Amino acid sequence: MGVTERMAEFIVETKWADFPALAIERAKKAAVDTVGVTLAGVNEPVGRIVADFARNMGGAPEASIIGSGERAAAPLAALVNGAMGHALDFDDSSYLLSGHPSVVVLPAVLAQGEKQGASGREVLEAFIIGYEISTKLGLGMNPEHYGAGWHSTCTLGTLGAAAAAAHLRGFDVETTRHALGIAASHASGVHANFGTMTKPLHAGLAPEAGLRAAELAAAGLTANTTILEAPRGFLQVYAGGGAPDGDGIAQSLGKPYSLADPGMNMKPYPCCLSTHPAVDALYDLVEEAGITAADVARIEVSLLEISTQVLRYHAPQTGLEGKFSIEYCLARMLLEGDLRLETFTDEAVREPLLQDWMKKIHVTADDMGWRPGERRPSEVRVCLNDGRVLKKRTDVSRGCALWPMEDAKIRSKFRDCAKTTLAADEYEEVLALLESFETQPEIDSLMALLGGAGAREQPVGRTA
Repeated sequence: MGVTERMAEFIVETKWADFPALAIERAKKAAVDTVGVTLAGVNEPVGRIVADFARNMGGAPEASIIGSGERAAAPLAALVNGAMGHALDFDDSSYLLSGHPSVVVLPAVLAQGEKQGASGREVLEAFIIGYEISTKLGLGMNPEHYGAGWHSTCTLGTLGAAAAAAHLRGFDVETTRHALGIAASHASGVHANFGTMTKPLHAGLAPEAGLRAAELAAAGLTANTTILEAPRGFLQVYAGGGAPDGDGIAQSLGKPYSLADPGMNMKPYPCCLSTHPAVDALYDLVEEAGITAADVARIEVSLLEISTQVLRYHAPQTGLEGKFSIEYCLARMLLEGDLRLETFTDEAVREPLLQDWMKKIHVTADDMGWRPGERRPSEVRVCLNDGRVLKKRTDVSRGCALWPMEDAKIRSKFRDCAKTTLAADEYEEVLALLESFETQPEIDSLMALLGGAGAREQPVGRTA
């Protein structure tokens, strides 16, 4: 039996009873976190632009666009919600994927689930399966795939979204194989767009493509049903010069579930995860030594080569570039002791004091004994005016699976994000629904709250 067929069988046959309790618990936390950061992204420029695009495209009002009071065709709703969810780069990530699985899979299952009247448990079940597919593809294809410049969130996430949609729609194995084949020809997204609006757009393109692939497969469109293992197929073409083990990918599905082991990384800071270990190391050094910015002459930071490629803005000029600048993140942490949503505005990045401090931060690449699939370490050296050098290496950053965010902090982050779009009574009800997701007989109530006033009546479409 081929790799694609075995993956399709897993997608079709996996049921709620197969999931460990830890995977279910973390899936609900991922939903809370992803919905929260999506609400915070509603008014970001990329969110407004993509929502206007969906509005102009028109189509059947099948699913809610979060925070708009409007509805669109399910793929378009997933496009907008995914882009808004990644607009702030505040959503969770996976070391296996080298990307962001939740912000791709959740918009897909929410849109498809709302369209077909699915229950909360059905939606959450599909989410766990889609998360598993994308992360296990990452396990088998990285670091070569990511290192070649592909944005795994979009490339591998497209197949994860298609898998989730196929399961939610109750496809058989053959139709699921076609859906995967169609999705493989949608997969794209490159690192060169990091630091621009197109990076969060990637997180919308993947669920849109996944739903489109499932819809076309349901209509009878065919694709190569051995798309993963075929010569010039997905694994070979996207391998980045590596030799991915298709059999190993298939055998790893559900053994264990990625949400259970190694788990997910939730972000305390709204910027690229590659910055977080060094940011945490600097925070700890400042706290332990009781120093201030006035005591510091320069900062040296060692990052993995792959991290230096991503964090490529050494003198950022926009908030989006600042999210991918280790110099900016460290300078802001040194001066203010935190990184918040308002840290990453264009105006904040251009402050003269910050621009001057970034010149005192020097970056070098060092493998630090790292192995693919592991968390990414950083080492920070703070050179003081009195000649002392403080040094700290961080392998585990705050919010990652080995240093998880406490439930109270997850809820606090959700509320801070949600209050930008919803009233307190609304976001508290959303939080309660998400924390009991699997008990909800339908998700219409949740989506009506997330959509905003008039969400059930107002389609996204061209006005007369």
